[in-house]
Amino acid sequence: MHIPDIIAHRGSSRECLENTLAAFTRALEQQADGIELDVHGTADGHVVVHHDPVLTLERGGDAGGAAAIRELTLPELRRAQLRGGHPVPLLDDVLALVGTKATVYIEVKAPRIEAAVAALLDRHPTVRTAVHSFDHRIPAAVRMIRPTTEIGFLSDSYLIDPAGMLRPTAPGALWQYTHLIDEALVISAHERGTKVIAWTENDPVRAHLLASWGVDGLCTDVPATIRAAFYP
Repeated sequence: MHIPDIIAHRGSSRECLENTLAAFTRALEQQADGIELDVHGTADGHVVVHHDPVLTLERGGDAGGAAAIRELTLPELRRAQLRGGHPVPLLDDVLALVGTKATVYIEVKAPRIEAAVAALLDRHPTVRTAVHSFDHRIPAAVRMIRPTTEIGFLSDSYLIDPAGMLRPTAPGALWQYTHLIDEALVISAHERGTKVIAWTENDPVRAHLLASWGVDGLCTDVPATIRAAFYP
C-alpha cells in the first residue's frame, strides 16, 4: 500500500499552539515525516515563524496589543509572548530543533525575504528543507539564489491546465487544497515529475482515498491520527 508522507501543519496544531516550538516538538514525537510552517521577516532581517503578518501579543499574562512583524526588530520580538506564554520562534530555532528528524517545509508569506531564507538553509545544510508559497515567484526566487532548494507551489483552485502552470518553473511539489484533488490532477502532476501534497487533510478516510490516487504527502493538523490510519 502506498503511504504518503505525513506533514504536520504548523506542527501538531490541534494539540499545541500552532507554529510554536512546542507544536513542532510534539509533531516530532508523533513521528511526522515533515513539519510545515509559515515565515515572515523582521525589520532587521531575521526570519520569523508565524502565520499572520501581525503578532497578537501577551506580556506578563496581559494583552499586549498587535504588532506588524516587518516593523519589529529581533530584540523587540524576543520580548514578545504569544498566547500561553509561548515565545515567537525564529526559523533558525526550528531548523536547529528538527535537525535530521524530519523535512521542514517553509511557506514564505512575505516578499523580499528570499535571500534571508536561502542564507538560513545554507546555515543548516544537513536539514532536509523545501520552500513553497501562494506567490509562485517567491520559491522560484529562492531557487535562483540557492539552486539546490526544493520548491513547491500552493494552489487553492482546481487547475484546468496543470502542465501549463508547472512546466515553466518545474516545481518539485504542487501543494493543492485537499478537496480540489482528484486522480486526474495527481496523474497530470506526476507526468510532469511533480509531487502532490494535500492540504489540510484531517480525515483518515479521505486520507486513504488520496493515497489510493498516489498523493505524495498529507499536510494535517492531526499527524498522530493520520499516521494511525496507515500504521494501525
